Amino acid sequence: MKQDIIDALIFYFRTPPKEMLRRIKERDLPWIVQLGVYGFCGILATVVSVGIIVLLSTTVIPAYEGMIVNGEPLTKELRAKNLLINNGISFFITNFFVYYMNVMLVFKRGRHSPWMEFLYFTLINLIAFVISQVAGPELVRRFDIPTNIAIFSNTVAAALINFVARKFFVFKG
Repeated sequence: MKQDIIDALIFYFRTPPKEMLRRIKERDLPWIVQLGVYGFCGILATVVSVGIIVLLSTTVIPAYEGMIVNGEPLTKELRAKNLLINNGISFFITNFFVYYMNVMLVFKRGRHSPWMEFLYFTLINLIAFVISQVAGPELVRRFDIPTNIAIFSNTVAAALINFVARKFFVFKG
C-alpha cells in the first residue's frame, strides 16, 4: 500500500500534464490514480443526475413542494411518486453517461462483448443504486445518524462497490 501511494504521488507531481492525459486515455495508471479518475467521473455523473432530476421536477414531472398543477397544489404523495419517477429516468440516462465516461477514461474494455459489458455495468449500477436507496433510511432508523452522513456513506459505499465490481468483473481492469 505504501508503494501504491508513492506511485500515485510520483504520477501527480512528476508527470507533465500532456503525459498525464495520454496515460489516462491509455489507462496506464497506478490504481489509486485510476480510483481518482473514477471519482471525477462519478462527480460528473452526480451533476448530470441531479441536473436531470431538477429539470424534470421543475418542468415535465412536477415534484417540488408548493407547485400547482391543474389548479391544485401537489400532494406530498404525488410529489414522492413523481420524484421516484424522476430518479428512475435520471438513473437510466446517467447510466449511459457514466458508462461512456468509464469506457473513455477509466477502464479497459474487452472482458465481455460490448452488449454484455453494458448489461453487467447497468446491473451492478442498479444493484448499488437500490442498496443505497434502502440503506440510507435504514441507517437513520436503526442508528439515528444524521441524514447527510447517511447520504454520504451511501454514496461512498455505492461508489466503492461499483469500482471494485467494474474493475474486476465488468472490464479488463
